[in-house]
Amino acid sequence: MTKHKQNPAHKKESRIYIRATAKEKAQLQVKAKASGMSLADYLINSGLNKKIANVTPAIDKSLYLELCRQGNNLNQLARLHDAQIAASNKSFQLHTDDRAMLEKIYNLLRQTLSQLQEKKVS
Repeated sequence: MTKHKQNPAHKKESRIYIRATAKEKAQLQVKAKASGMSLADYLINSGLNKKIANVTPAIDKSLYLELCRQGNNLNQLARLHDAQIAASNKSFQLHTDDRAMLEKIYNLLRQTLSQLQEKKVS
């Protein structure tokens, strides 16, 4: 297998050594991967103030639809809460069932967001 010959004007002959913590290195690698670049290309483009575009990952449609449904449920409960406050014009204590429902929706939204973030990093 033959390698492609590079234009001599674009041949990279110099090495740059930098020191970073393991956490910094991992963060840079994640950003480079999200941009669809190698770590070296990412650092060079960053240092030369070139625009770095993030590559938007494909989103699981069923996961997105579930997130929309859960958001709608949360909005309905918030509207109910606001309507009851306005009607009674005093502090409103959510019933135990309502509070449990809100906690369930909140946990589902956190789980869904976590899954979306995992897909974005992958």
